[in-house]
Amino acid sequence: IIILSSSFSQDWCKSDERLLQAVEQNEPDKVSALIVKKGLCPTKLDAEGKSAFHLCASQGRLDCLEVIISHGADLNALDGAGFSALHLAAKNGHPECLKRLLQRLAVDCTDSIDRTPLHHAGNS
Repeated sequence: IIILSSSFSQDWCKSDERLLQAVEQNEPDKVSALIVKKGLCPTKLDAEGKSAFHLCASQGRLDCLEVIISHGADLNALDGAGFSALHLAAKNGHPECLKRLLQRLAVDCTDSIDRTPLHHAGNS
């Protein structure tokens, strides 16, 4: 099931791709620079339904996650599969990312199939 959120955009560009690469390479300074200088939205979904924000949570990139949060990302944004960053951090076993997100989010939030992060944590 692919869910298109309002942050899905057809205008994906090279700068958006560079933002994903900066997260993958765990470069928080580069993430910050791209968001500020290029005006990028870290919750914008690519054609596969992933964003820099969701990638941080699923890969455990805490420093990058903190940068994105500090720039005001919508923490409730869902990826193309209907998962929030909180769900992805739980599903992929990243407790530090979970802790950081839980400082700002309710633990009982649900994904597109009404599962909480605890459901995903139990299945990882």
